[in-house]
Amino acid sequence: MTARASYKKSEVSRRSVVEAAVRALANQGFAHTSVSDIAHSAGMSKGVVHYHFANKDDLIARVLEHCSMVVATRTREAWELGGTPTERIRRALREAWQMRREGIPEIRVIMDLMAQAVHEPHLRGAVRSMMHAIRNQIIQDLIGSLETLGLRPKVSPCVITRMLMAALDGLCLQQLFDPSEPEEEEELLRAVEVVAFSLFQL
Repeated sequence: MTARASYKKSEVSRRSVVEAAVRALANQGFAHTSVSDIAHSAGMSKGVVHYHFANKDDLIARVLEHCSMVVATRTREAWELGGTPTERIRRALREAWQMRREGIPEIRVIMDLMAQAVHEPHLRGAVRSMMHAIRNQIIQDLIGSLETLGLRPKVSPCVITRMLMAALDGLCLQQLFDPSEPEEEEELLRAVEVVAFSLFQL
């Protein structure tokens, strides 16, 4: 086997471990998921997991990178369908909400690790890096595009993304513990859109 083929196989194996970790963490939560659980979910030995990742914290950091990429990709794909700036903003916001509403595995992992990081300082760095990555991706993919379409932000792009992420993540938590009625949920989404539109010179 060539070195290149071996490297590719190793990368596939590494990605399989990360995807298995997402599944296990989404189903059981960080507090109840061991490296052995992740190895079992991946159909691999615990030794293979440790071959790719120094420890559980190292794996969690890669898991959060993966989760943020999935969220950013789905939002960007909704944005890139085209239309007017207003249509793009509305579609991207609704896609971001739909991921949270559905509770896709990546969102469940992100929310669980954010909650765990409140009391586990060793997780805060990874969560912080993940939040920075999502914010920066939104600024690069969406905010920058809006400016090229002639929309001028009223506040800094960083503040815009913080506001929108806070609104969507806050609604996600509320939905988990105090679900809204379908008609109320639609009104809540319209309110988030109003907030988003108010941050730009339309």
